[in-house]
Amino acid sequence: MIPAFAEAIRATAEPCTLVLLLPPLVVVILTHGRVVPMVAAIVGAVVGGWVFAANVVLLSGWELRITGLLALAAIVVVAAAPYARGLNEARSPIGAAAIAGVVSFIAALWWRPCVGDELGTILTEASRSLPSALPGMTAYMLGAMAPVVLVGLLLRAVEPSPRAMAWIAGPAALAGIGLTGLLALDRHSELVGTLTRWTL
Repeated sequence: MIPAFAEAIRATAEPCTLVLLLPPLVVVILTHGRVVPMVAAIVGAVVGGWVFAANVVLLSGWELRITGLLALAAIVVVAAAPYARGLNEARSPIGAAAIAGVVSFIAALWWRPCVGDELGTILTEASRSLPSALPGMTAYMLGAMAPVVLVGLLLRAVEPSPRAMAWIAGPAALAGIGLTGLLALDRHSELVGTLTRWTL
């Protein structure tokens, strides 16, 4: 499990991991690194990783558009929540956690990893016996979410001023909206292909 965790951490620097990493990272930033949404994002990624390893769901076509629209709406809601009285539930721990978990889960299903030795072994094992592959996949997804945790903890430790937080959250929201917007427009293949070329 440790080699899988370490490989995932190394992979976070690769462009092909962006589709997995950016959406939960954006939500964690927009929720100011609060613990409950951050934990929900990690759980969503792990569960999404299990579904990915099981190879029972392969999003394509209209499914990518719908999940792209869903994630886009979720990011817009959590970004607008501090400024809109009608979005109080999105500011609550449960509401923010639900958004973070769903966005992170969806991102795991969008993901097309540049497979390393450890992940390749895990996915091969999953095709033979999914339960035996779950511990390794869990370790991999936890490693992949390490930057999300680090950013969340940094925000909690530093506690930026509202003005500084606005400067951080604004670009993060735009990045999330841009990525999810591309997927809502059915540009998944082009996006993944470009990120893979940048990785190689």
